[in-house]
Order: sequence, then structure tokens, then C-alpha cells
Amino acid sequence: MKRFLSWMLAAALLCAAFGCAAIRVVNKYANADKYTAGAFTYRADEVKSIVLNWASGDVTLLNGAGELSVSESGGETLSVSERLHWWLDGTTLRIQYCEAGYSHLIPKKEKHLTLTVPEDIDLNINIASGKVTADALTVDTLDLNTASGGVAFGTLTADTVKIDTASGGVTIEQATVAHTLQADTASGGFTVDRISAETVKIDTASGGVTLGLDTVNKVDVDAASGKIRLKLFDPEAGATVRLSKLSGTFDCKLPMTASGKSYTIGNGVIEINIDSASGGTSIE
Repeated sequence: MKRFLSWMLAAALLCAAFGCAAIRVVNKYANADKYTAGAFTYRADEVKSIVLNWASGDVTLLNGAGELSVSESGGETLSVSERLHWWLDGTTLRIQYCEAGYSHLIPKKEKHLTLTVPEDIDLNINIASGKVTADALTVDTLDLNTASGGVAFGTLTADTVKIDTASGGVTIEQATVAHTLQADTASGGFTVDRISAETVKIDTASGGVTLGLDTVNKVDVDAASGKIRLKLFDPEAGATVRLSKLSGTFDCKLPMTASGKSYTIGNGVIEINIDSASGGTSIE
């Protein structure tokens, strides 16, 4: 997976640098002889985890039960080599962008994937260029890695969530995470309108961070550049904020008490640690 992302990231960045001129890449992965080409259906009760490696094109995620489908744009007009390839490896469903060894152009061979998944699944997505979207997604774990392209979810429910993006913003309307939501973004904002989780960890190099905190124990935000905006849905429960910044303002619209670089709002329930190199921080 990491090897897939490394060469796909290079292709995506070259594409961006040269105005999305087509870049030729060769898809490589192990056990190529075990894969089957084309759209397919599978039984939800036969799969415990899904690993998707996708080169170019948007990915739409849906939840379902029973007999589930996986399809791509282009369908029968694609050659066998160009079609997605899949393999049910025990209880792990592996999906590749195309045939192993096939040489193709990005973004000329852009395809869009619709992937329906069960709710009790470990989902790992690696995408080089394209947007990942879901109106409502429930999974056990989500590990999402993108080189170029945004992420947009309506509601997201999971035990743990890890999101790593090189270029592209992340927006989630509502997230309910039993344990940890962790995000690492190089370029692009990160926004969750409302989140409940034990722990939230956000590390961003360039881009703002906006979080609506509902039921959360601990929040760590490390931002090199960009504004940090936090909203407390329960100001009475409040938060204890520890702030470390090189430059930028701090604006809290809620009653608070200060002690050095530590601020207490309400009962100080949520532990919030902010490390900001450049950019203001606001809490409401």
C-alpha cells in the first residue's frame, strides 16, 4: 500500500505541476494471477476487510447488506486490462485500479468507482488522484490515504478513523468515533462540523482546522499554517485549553479564566492542546 502511494503520489504531483498533463504509470501489485477483471458483486458476510488501491477518478462509498456491488464508470467499454481487478483473499477483498503491469495515462484513464461496503468492515483506501465521498458511512475502522483530491462525508460512524491527505481538503458534517479520529494533512483544510470521539488528533502543514466538539475527551491540534476554529456544543462542560503558538491571535467568545498559557472554559471537561506556528485560534 505504501509503495502504491509513493509512485502514485509522484504521478499526481507531476500532473498538478504540469497542468494535469497525462502522466504514464504502470500499476504493480503482488498475486496478480489471482485477480478477476471487471465489476462484481460479493456477499457481505464473506468479507471482514477491504483494501482499495485507486489511481485516478472519484470514489463513492455506500453502505449495504447482503449482496453488494462494486462498479466503475466506463464498464464494458474498457478493455480487460483497463478494468478494475479484484481478489477475495480469505476474508479480505482487494480491489486494484487495473491489471497488474498495465501501462496507462493519468488522468487520461480516469475512472470513477462506486463501492458498496458492509457496516462491520475494516476499510483501507489508497487513492492517487480523485475525490472520496459518502453521504453516510458506517464502518469498524477507516484508513484513508489520498495524494491529490478532497474528502467529503455527510455522516461518518466508526471505531477508529485515520485520514492522511497530501493535497485536498477534508469536510465531514458529523462524525461519531468510538475511539480516535486522527488526521494528517499537508495542504488543505480539515473541517468536522460536529464530532463525538474519545480523542481527536489533527496535524496540518497548510490549511485551516474547524472542529465542532460535542462529546470529546481530548483534542490535539498541530497546525503549521492556518486558522484554528473550535466550537463547543456544551459550553457548561467546557474545556481546558493549553496553547502554544509562535504567531497569531487567540479569541475566545466564551467566559474563561486564564493561567499563563492555560485557559479554562466552564468545567474544563475537554482537554484541548493547540500548537500553532502561524494563524489565529478562536473558540466559541
